Amino acid sequence: MTARPDLPSGGSSASAANPQLVTSQLRAAIAVSVVGAVLVGLGPLVGLVAPSASAAFLAWPLLLVLALLPAGIAATSVRFGRPAIAAAVLVGPAVLAPGRLVLDAQFVADPGLAARPELLKLHTLQLFSPSIGVWLLLAGHFAAIVAGVLAVRGVGPSDERPGANRQGLLALVLCVSVLAAVGVLMAPFASDDPYLLPKPALDAPLIVLVGSVLLAVGVPSAAGYLAGSVDQDFARGGLLGLAAALAGVVVPPLIAAAMLVEISYSWGPVLGLIAVFALVALALPAGRTRTGEVDEDLHLPALNRLLDSSAVLALIAGALTALAAIAPQVEMPYGLRDPSSYPARMLWPAGIVLILVGVGLLLPRLALRVRPLLPVVWVLVPLAATGVLDAVFTAVQAAAAETRIGAWAAGVAVLFAAAAAIVAAVAGAVERDEVDLTEIAMRRPVLIPALISLVLGAAAFALPVVTAPDYTAPGVFTEFGTASWGLLIALAAVVAAAVLAPMCRPSQAAALLCGAAVVVGVRVLEYPLTAERLPDSAPGTGLWFGIAAVLALLASAAAAGRTKAA
Repeated sequence: MTARPDLPSGGSSASAANPQLVTSQLRAAIAVSVVGAVLVGLGPLVGLVAPSASAAFLAWPLLLVLALLPAGIAATSVRFGRPAIAAAVLVGPAVLAPGRLVLDAQFVADPGLAARPELLKLHTLQLFSPSIGVWLLLAGHFAAIVAGVLAVRGVGPSDERPGANRQGLLALVLCVSVLAAVGVLMAPFASDDPYLLPKPALDAPLIVLVGSVLLAVGVPSAAGYLAGSVDQDFARGGLLGLAAALAGVVVPPLIAAAMLVEISYSWGPVLGLIAVFALVALALPAGRTRTGEVDEDLHLPALNRLLDSSAVLALIAGALTALAAIAPQVEMPYGLRDPSSYPARMLWPAGIVLILVGVGLLLPRLALRVRPLLPVVWVLVPLAATGVLDAVFTAVQAAAAETRIGAWAAGVAVLFAAAAAIVAAVAGAVERDEVDLTEIAMRRPVLIPALISLVLGAAAFALPVVTAPDYTAPGVFTEFGTASWGLLIALAAVVAAAVLAPMCRPSQAAALLCGAAVVVGVRVLEYPLTAERLPDSAPGTGLWFGIAAVLALLASAAAAGRTKAA
């Protein structure tokens, strides 16, 4: 994901260097991509298992069209003389292909556990063996990998001056990719059919788990690599290709839910589809060339004014969060216990952190050091508020309870916290333009501990912190409810901080990682603050992962602080 001027580049210079080599390699890559797409479409048409069993609906034309999308975009780009776009379009499918290949390998191991109605629908418990269609399907994914390698080799380094990188765009792309990564780890649909048993990645068979994790890692990795390119055509084409490849993963479950009565929509593919549209939308600014000419009519607010505004918004959010913790959340009918009192305890650390960050932003000597914390730690407010609102919604629906000021204050606090984070992010962009115009560079001493922290932090939010008999905690991948949205937002912030930190300046990287440590630390506090409400409660696996993640994030922050800016 390092921004480098020697990445594949578009324009006439690459073609001029050796036009015959570029054209032949790109044409070969596109041809291989087309062959792979045809194989993906032929697989379910020929049949994946013996004895023969078909898909739940006529899906192979849809699969063929989705698989042909990258090749079609690449061929069109070559036709219009944009080889860098054509090459980059095939990178995303190549990066996601290993995960898709492993997922489809489940048909070789046990077709009955694949839960892929667009490819296969079984109606019996008899044993099935893989047929030629499976091997065609796997060969199609392998062809996508080969096409990506050929495409990147088919466009040489550019002799043109690269355009300037925009860290804000890179951050947006990474956030969108994290959303997609979470989506592919969730169950693809809900089902009432005993022969279609979809499960989230953590509960799925080992092969499905590995394939899902490869997809979840591949999406942000490809997004960061492509969006971080100094070549605008390569960045634009890469995001378009990644969106097309992701569509091939998330669209079939959505179509299956629309076509079949026995299954219904799940949040996973919906999040993935949102990410697809977002990547397409971000491909346009990724391809805009920045020159030395600046629009004089466009003036960003002064950095100090932005810092003060974010401080005020953070203080208001923190005060509202503290008010929500003090005030009653709900008025229960006589004789019924208030279910929101224990979740409301989580509002205290969230409010205190926001107030402290707001105060730090008002102090001139600390403002620039504290500023990177806010775009991360703001998620503490929705993390705490969604747990409270979940209890309130349940009480209102099940017991005809009445909402009180505490619940309203928690909801409004989320809005102010989000606004504070947005303003702080804009301040970061202004600060970078005014203070440091160096290129983004990957700092390897920070990369490895940050990635370890990412895995531990993800487990802290994916696994329960508190366990008890007859109690199932809200989760990101299981028992998804109102409280799960807070977990999902917090998880996205921790992942984004760990991904961005190796590319940031030392002080900013350390602040991001410290902010992520604070977020995970508040997640850990859920056990001592709320465990009393559950009889025979015990620490969950997520608690230990959370403690380890806090230590790893702090160690990563220390490594980042010691690293010299590139």
